[in-house]
Amino acid sequence: MFKSSKPINKFKTYKSDAAPFFFFIDIFPLDLENFNASYSSVLAKQVKNNPIMPLSMRIDRVFNGESSIIIRPNFPVSFPLNESITALINPIPFLQSGIENLLYFAEIRSQEQFFRSLKHKNVNQWWDNTRLLYGNMQQLEDDFSAFLKAYLYTIINAKINEEDIIGAAMEYCEIINDICKEKMLTNKIMVEIRRNRESVNLYQKKKVKHREKFKVVKKTEYHPEIIDIEVYNFHETNFPKQEDFKDFISKNYDSAVIKYIPLLFYDDLQECVLQNMRILKTNEMELLNPSILLENNVILLLDSEETGSIHLSKYNWLNNLGEVDIEIILNSITQSLPTKDNINEM
Repeated sequence: MFKSSKPINKFKTYKSDAAPFFFFIDIFPLDLENFNASYSSVLAKQVKNNPIMPLSMRIDRVFNGESSIIIRPNFPVSFPLNESITALINPIPFLQSGIENLLYFAEIRSQEQFFRSLKHKNVNQWWDNTRLLYGNMQQLEDDFSAFLKAYLYTIINAKINEEDIIGAAMEYCEIINDICKEKMLTNKIMVEIRRNRESVNLYQKKKVKHREKFKVVKKTEYHPEIIDIEVYNFHETNFPKQEDFKDFISKNYDSAVIKYIPLLFYDDLQECVLQNMRILKTNEMELLNPSILLENNVILLLDSEETGSIHLSKYNWLNNLGEVDIEIILNSITQSLPTKDNINEM
């Protein structure tokens, strides 16, 4: 089991928890009604239309200044929309937008839980500790790449071709739901530790009995499995620049083994897209315009001459991510902190 570190004005964390996270692209703006406190609402409003959402929301590690692990696609994430145009996820702007949401949510929880703002020192420590770690999570890397490609294939394709965005959004959610559903039904995930691959369970099923209105009722419970991750730390050497990245690091670098619960990713993401599908069917909310991602270079549209392996290599996720600017996000949060005037305007 995970062993807890003793919190002193900190979130409770576990030393053996790898705390992996990544981002998915949501289709609806943030629902401000979920932020009841005036303080929270003011901050949430700043990122309302930012669709790059953290999964899972590891605000505990951000607040405490402890490391977490980014799930990194092993290859540039792109999808050909037609013979002449390929859509591509631009890693640095994508991560910049996603981390902006993560830090804003961390600030909100910090105020709610401890009645104080994030410490810039802790946030910078978290990022410096995180960006130079690599966790070997091939299955999650592939699946999150598939989630991003699904957005390109459906919504971005519909946008540039002026097709039905609502239908594209439904298809996008259905693709993600199908991947999550299949993963949970098969109850298997591939783990690779020191070049040895093994298929392990996501959860264990247990039959239990309990009394309900004077009757004995049989029930099946699902208990998530805690899975090993092989983690490489490049703080002293920086990220190696090798084409065959995984083979190279496994032969030349030492690794540590820590743990996480992969079922939570698929379960949480499926819950989110199922909710989105219900909203799409009832037309309760207007979709976010995907143009915001194109305008901010989070998604690029490349012509056929720019899609060779040499051109795409600069959109690799396997680097030190030094271009992500944490300080500009922290300054933005500071400038957005509520005052009596902007709370009264709500």
